[in-house]
Amino acid sequence: MKQLHILYFSPVGTTKRIAEEIYNGLTPEEVHWIDLSLPENRENPLSFTDEDAVLMVFPVYAGRVVRLPRYFFKKLQGNGARAINVVTYGNRAYDDALLELSQLSKDAGFVNMSAAAFVCEHAFGIGLAEGRPDASDCEKARNFGKLTARKWADDSLDEKGLNIPGEMPFRTQFRHDFGGPLVPETSEACSDCGVCAKSCPAEAIDRVNPRVTDAKRCIACFRCIRHCPKKARAIQLSDFVNHAKWLAETFKERKEPDIFI
Repeated sequence: MKQLHILYFSPVGTTKRIAEEIYNGLTPEEVHWIDLSLPENRENPLSFTDEDAVLMVFPVYAGRVVRLPRYFFKKLQGNGARAINVVTYGNRAYDDALLELSQLSKDAGFVNMSAAAFVCEHAFGIGLAEGRPDASDCEKARNFGKLTARKWADDSLDEKGLNIPGEMPFRTQFRHDFGGPLVPETSEACSDCGVCAKSCPAEAIDRVNPRVTDAKRCIACFRCIRHCPKKARAIQLSDFVNHAKWLAETFKERKEPDIFI
């Protein structure tokens, strides 16, 4: 594998770690990292060739591929490039998301080479899949990269043989009624440093007054909550807190990565 492009979206950092471990297994001659968590990296179209391999690693939000990179597929031109499709999820389920990502890749002109779903700590930070990806996950991610590289070397591409689970048409994204918008609130501990606004993938936080968040733009990725140096941002809705506790209790049984070669 000569040239690899890695497209990833990782608000809290765990999805990027999976991407890094897969890359360690692929060992290409040349690699280009593209962080789609940064709005400026989603401004211009990207075009590839049939000599390229493109690793796409995106988190699952409410059963679907997170919407910002999903919308970005309109700006992608695969032109026969090989796609390695990967989703990460918080130990509940990835539902139709991996099939959706594979279909998005195909529609954009990519040839799907392999696919996988890996567990990462839930973005809510509620103890669900805490500490993941762990050493075992990372080893399996590297092995997935090695198997994919071998498939590339053998030129044995068979999209139909991947048998990725899911149903089409894709279900409507799950929406829970929490009694209000799922948007972080800011406490008096806020120092107006602006770290949250600068790091927001959706540009939902006002840069002049970072205590103001646009509920229509916010994707509830929890990046601002994790990055705030004063721990001044949180979602206070009681229904959300109860739902988070239910998730942590109901889906605590460990799930392992799913790999499709």
